[in-house]
Amino acid sequence: MNILKHFALSFILACTAISTHAQTNKWQMGFEAGPTITSIYSQNVDFLFTPSLGYCAGVSAQYNADRWISVRMQINYERKGGFRGAFPITDVNGVTVGSMNVQVANNYITAPLMLRAQFGKTAKFYLDAGAYGGYLTRATSTERQSTNEGITFMMTDITQFRDFFDHGFCGGVGVEAPIGNNANVSLGFRYNHGQANIQGDTKSVPLFNRSLNFNIGITQGF
Repeated sequence: MNILKHFALSFILACTAISTHAQTNKWQMGFEAGPTITSIYSQNVDFLFTPSLGYCAGVSAQYNADRWISVRMQINYERKGGFRGAFPITDVNGVTVGSMNVQVANNYITAPLMLRAQFGKTAKFYLDAGAYGGYLTRATSTERQSTNEGITFMMTDITQFRDFFDHGFCGGVGVEAPIGNNANVSLGFRYNHGQANIQGDTKSVPLFNRSLNFNIGITQGF
């Protein structure tokens, strides 16, 4: 009888441990950051931007429905923007005396919401697809002028000329691997395709955000 009681108690404890382990792995919370390649898209050839470097950093929460499918949400601080130049600077006689370029920086709080499909047992390859929303915190335009007299910089706050809300589609790929104690490290890429005109004035030439994020993340399972 004592052996049966001992076996029953051991079985109950083992089931409890397994259940607790499964529950702790249902959620993953973490931090993610990395550089971005960002640009501003326009169909007007007079408003073409070339890509520039930005950054993205934030926190993440992921619910694992099973081994294969998860729902993932992030709250990020993200710099988007683009580069234009070089434009010639001329004097009153039309003679070129220098050049100028413009760096536009749009800073957002972004919130991507994505479905994640993951494959593998230990190290997992994943695919993300979803949408994001963004709120503009500040926008600036920095002019760099180079002439015979030297190089000058002038930054202008253009927040008032921007729409405060952005949204679009996003998708990414990457790999995640365990590092012990229900913790994981990940390396991935995410492309963000803006669908909202970021211009505050609808009569202006429509502009749209585009960015490619390179992310390194650490999560803890619960």
